Formats: sequence, C-alpha cells, structure tokens
Amino acid sequence: MAAQPHRYYVRSPDGRMITGYDRPDAARTVALDYGEGAVVVDTLAQAYYPVAEEVIGGELLHAGVGGWNAGRQDPGRDLIEAIRKGHPAVVHAFLAKGSNPETRDANGGTALHWAASRGNAEIARLLLDAGADPSAIDDEGHTPAQVAESKGRPGLVTLLRTED
Repeated sequence: MAAQPHRYYVRSPDGRMITGYDRPDAARTVALDYGEGAVVVDTLAQAYYPVAEEVIGGELLHAGVGGWNAGRQDPGRDLIEAIRKGHPAVVHAFLAKGSNPETRDANGGTALHWAASRGNAEIARLLLDAGADPSAIDDEGHTPAQVAESKGRPGLVTLLRTED
C-alpha cells in the first residue's frame, strides 16, 4: 500500500528540508521548533484562508498566500497555481505531496514555463531538481528559457540553459 500524501508540510528556514504532517498542531509545533523563516503549508487550504504561515518573531504569521480550494481537483493545477502565487515553500510542498513537475496547462505550458514567466529562480530550481525538463516546448513552440528571455529575466535564462 502506497503512503498517502499529507495535508500539511513544513519547510525548514534554509529550504533544504520539507516534511509532511497530517495534523496542523504537529506541523505548527515543528515549524516553531525550526524557528525564524520556517513555513507551514496547508495543501488543502480553502479560498480566503492562508496556504502558508511563516515563523516571524517567534510566532506563525500569514505569509501572504491565500487558498484556492487546493487539492480538490487536479494536482497539476495545484502546482501551477502554487507557482502563480510565487512562494517557494508552497511550490515545494506540492512537489513533496507528489505533484508532477512536468504538468502542463491548457496551452501546453509546463510548470517550468510558468516559473520562467514569473521570474522566480528558486521555484525554477525546485522544479529542475524534481525532474522538470528545461527543453520542454509549449504549444507555441517555446522553451522555458525562451519564455524567460521574452520576459527580460537573464539570470533565469542562464539557469535554464545551463540545465538544458
């Protein structure tokens, strides 16, 4: 029997570790033990509720990412929405939960295309480390590096072309 993904994920302050929990109190305790910069992500947060809470000043505070009824439809949609929200811990949590880094939107854009469009190198690195293909082509024939280039993100272009 395969292990079930968790609802709550805690990302360490340095971003190197992410662990899943079934109970919010356990996740919050671990995040507070980690200290400043640790993040708790609720992968099933409903709209208008926080998806991410970060330890700031010794307490968990809303990290500015609101829910979208995650986990109720398509894991690929959740990953792309997490990328759109722009918080690396949220993306990391959905990858840890099992979202496919090669997921595509309705226009053939991969999660990496979205990260390139948004210009977030940390998110792009998470996707690459999870196995995203930097040479993937969307329905318009563009690679993620080409998308980053068109958006004026030279650092991201370099990262994506190095991985290609």
